[in-house]
Amino acid sequence: MVVAVAFATVARADEPYARSRDYDLQNARIALSFNLDQRKVMGEVTHTLAVLREGVTQLAFDSVALTITSVAVSGKPAKYVTTATQLQVALDRPARTGDKFDVTIRYEGQPGKGLYFVLPDKNYPDRPKQVWTQGESEDTRYYIPIYDYPNDRTTTEMILTVPRDWVTVSNGRLLSVTDTAGGMRTWDWRQSQPHSTYLISLVAGEFEETKETWRGIPVTNYVPRGRADRTAVTVAHTPRMLDFYSDLLGVRYPWDKYAQSWVDDFVVGGMENTSATTNTSSSLSHPQLAAETLQKADGLIAHELAHQWFGDLVTCKDWANLWLNEGFATYFETLWEEHQYGADEAAYSLWQNRNSWMNNQRLYPVPMVNRNFEDATEYAGNIYGKGGWVLHMLRQQLGDAEFYRAMKHYLETNRGQNVVTADLVKAIEQATATNVDQFFDQWVYGAGAPRFKVGYTYDEAARQVKLTVEQTQKVEDRVGLFRVPVEMEITTAADRKNFPITVAQAKDTFTFAVDGPPLMVLFDKANKVLKSLEFNKPPKEWIYQLRNAATVPDRADAAKALGEMRHDEEVVTALGQAALKDAFWGIRAEALRALGHIGGPSAQKQILAALANEKPWVRQVAVEQMGNFKDDPSVATRLETIFREDKAYRVRNAALASLAQQKPANAVELLRAAVGIDSPDDRLRIAALRALGTLGDDRGVPVLVVHGGAVSRGALRHDYRSRPARGCGRCGPA
Repeated sequence: MVVAVAFATVARADEPYARSRDYDLQNARIALSFNLDQRKVMGEVTHTLAVLREGVTQLAFDSVALTITSVAVSGKPAKYVTTATQLQVALDRPARTGDKFDVTIRYEGQPGKGLYFVLPDKNYPDRPKQVWTQGESEDTRYYIPIYDYPNDRTTTEMILTVPRDWVTVSNGRLLSVTDTAGGMRTWDWRQSQPHSTYLISLVAGEFEETKETWRGIPVTNYVPRGRADRTAVTVAHTPRMLDFYSDLLGVRYPWDKYAQSWVDDFVVGGMENTSATTNTSSSLSHPQLAAETLQKADGLIAHELAHQWFGDLVTCKDWANLWLNEGFATYFETLWEEHQYGADEAAYSLWQNRNSWMNNQRLYPVPMVNRNFEDATEYAGNIYGKGGWVLHMLRQQLGDAEFYRAMKHYLETNRGQNVVTADLVKAIEQATATNVDQFFDQWVYGAGAPRFKVGYTYDEAARQVKLTVEQTQKVEDRVGLFRVPVEMEITTAADRKNFPITVAQAKDTFTFAVDGPPLMVLFDKANKVLKSLEFNKPPKEWIYQLRNAATVPDRADAAKALGEMRHDEEVVTALGQAALKDAFWGIRAEALRALGHIGGPSAQKQILAALANEKPWVRQVAVEQMGNFKDDPSVATRLETIFREDKAYRVRNAALASLAQQKPANAVELLRAAVGIDSPDDRLRIAALRALGTLGDDRGVPVLVVHGGAVSRGALRHDYRSRPARGCGRCGPA
């Protein structure tokens, strides 16, 4: 994932089509040192390459805002010119196909992108010094003159000269560490298997290292100085993830090591650099807060680790096919969640992601494979969230055995290669003898997803349920009618039966034989299709579904639907019971949100009863709803008590936010006092400052001014969710 940032140095869009190449880059030997005071990089890179075309007279390298001091071709000084985006090196004669050259480039620069300095300043004088890179999509060129597009792969060597008390991390295996003059030390890293250049990485600075091994491979973690107590609780599951992915895919983890560096002020959540992932340090779990989160940083770790297969071992050929990287990492993150935390957790995440994606009107009309963009992640919700959902549907249609057989064949056939979607389709068909053209045409090359309007009637005499299904999406451009398999479930007093159907028309009708009046009719049981669903049912049936549906998505749908039904005490009672007693915490949370949406004294009473829930992420949802009940002054008093007495910081934070909504007379005084309370990661102080901003009372302005720069920028950006921000916007218990 990449953050789009505007820089004045050059206005440039990511390239949607893979380039035609003049040469094959075979190795890049990169030697770097740094001037911290000037935030400058000094470098020498030697590219070993082979010419691919007859008559090539110059070699072009991507280079932005770098000062080139010399160029040599195979040991001889060479002429060169620079443009805003390239270094163009002249050859002394037209080259023949297969000719090899070593091009050595010496340069320096103060990168605006690609390479970042995180250093102490007047606000953070004790901040650990760090230098780190972020190459995706096309930012390696800001600190190395290089071929900077994914459709070539090269081995690399990274030689870093840094202060002697620093640690460095880069791709591949550490060859040597040598002390040099002036209190410096040189580290030599070698990536012996070719990879795309956006995956080149370096991290250097004041870090603390922990080491373990997995099946003989080093597994290391690096956290900023002073935060080593966060490592174990954050990364505990990494070796098990390596086991899980290797065994599930039948393809062993492919690199010499696995390192995770946790850096400050990282521009994205995480980046899957080959064998050396970089993650944001804001996702490190504070030991005192770990018990308040269900999955901690597992989502981020699982996502970036999955990329080591999908994205690094097999890499998209162009950015139009980026979903082959991100969609796979997103779905395999979900597979880890299912494996480690249970099917209900994964099903709830998919349900949330479905709702989020279907509500995004900007993403809906755009295909997953798309070349109409300025930034490669402009439609991130498609390449992450929808991409993960498409793989989930493919798994449902193929079945587990065939799906994983296809994944193994895809990886083995394309190992060390660049791919497009057609390569995946071919691998699936070769492995399973199943034609998936229609599936990919509608879900990957087409846009949107079905919007269903469903209704049914019951014929007592015939003992039949008649179901009508309409696809109501507007058919235009790349959005068409969908052909999808759907599982129906009909429950009567005597029985529960499943009926498989296929919906393919603008309007379809289906008839099912049953043994009595239906108590519950489920369309797409267990949420196996990416869709929206308008299914008008009476409150009684939604209540029955909330209480009796077997799967989390079906109960969640019922809670959401009931939240739109006001002035019905039976609805409020049913939601209150679900908020207290449902076996899965996510349904309790959805029931509380529904009650908050309904409002009124009865709903308020049910929400207050849920404050006793043992899970802090459920109590938090209850407290968040309390901000909506502004007519009862006792609510503010209760919120103040929660803030002072609840054991979970996340719940106390929610109480401050709800107090800001309530606006009691003592709100400013209370929030100013909360700003002065120390807590892990400044959680209370940050929550209080945010609440003061929400309150909108001028008396809080001086506090905001004083503390605006006093809280860590990383902490202010922290998402507070148990699972760090991911491209698809997945969210779990915060």
